[in-house]
Amino acid sequence: MGFFSSLFNKEERHQRAFAKNLRKTLNKNSQPDERQAAMHYLRNDGSPEAIYGLLKRFTITTQGKGGAVVDEEEKEWLTRVILQFDRDALPRLKKFIFSKEGPSVNPVHSISQALQLIKQIVNEDKDYIYELFKELIKDNPPGYERDPIRKEEILNFLNDWDDPRMAKLIAPYLEDMNETIRFLTVDCLFNSNDEETCREELLKLFLPEKDESLRIKNRIIQGFAENEWSIKGYRSYMEPNLPSDEYRIIRGDTIQKLDN
Repeated sequence: MGFFSSLFNKEERHQRAFAKNLRKTLNKNSQPDERQAAMHYLRNDGSPEAIYGLLKRFTITTQGKGGAVVDEEEKEWLTRVILQFDRDALPRLKKFIFSKEGPSVNPVHSISQALQLIKQIVNEDKDYIYELFKELIKDNPPGYERDPIRKEEILNFLNDWDDPRMAKLIAPYLEDMNETIRFLTVDCLFNSNDEETCREELLKLFLPEKDESLRIKNRIIQGFAENEWSIKGYRSYMEPNLPSDEYRIIRGDTIQKLDN
């Protein structure tokens, strides 16, 4: 009995110590030295629960002594620690990305840092990233959201990501309720350089029933000129939107930017 009792007490002490250090790690009002000691405890613990607890530190902004400088230093340290866990951190990173761990008033937390960590850990493995974003976009479909931060961060990541397969995944965001999301989607589609997938989806935004914003129309005009994509089949809709002092339509139904 003594042996099993000792094991039980040891585990109980560990659970109490773990819970205490997790609370300090996620307490924005903790003293910096106490919070940092707690973060070191979680790093040394190294369990999946500890890794996830460290990731949740990204969802808070500390207050008090040191202010923003201390907060940034701690998050830089945390980034280095997560990278040291390497692929062992991937399941927790994925859980963090799909969860809602922010404050109750805005439970959808930022995932941009976690996405960059995954990118570094998998050494830009395009198949891994593709499968991840296939799930992530399905989990964040086009439509209305009070705070579309997830969609913005998805599109900002993909705007610097070279994988033409992503174009088909993000094209539905052209129907999103948020104008900024639609604009970012247009940017991403041009950067994908997949004319077959993107050309007609972008040109449809000039149809009268779409009533798209001037900002988005101007970005599409710019993109078609830069990429030399044809506007065949949509010239009558697009031509009235061309600034005559900036662009003209030439043979082959392509847009040419004028030299001013």
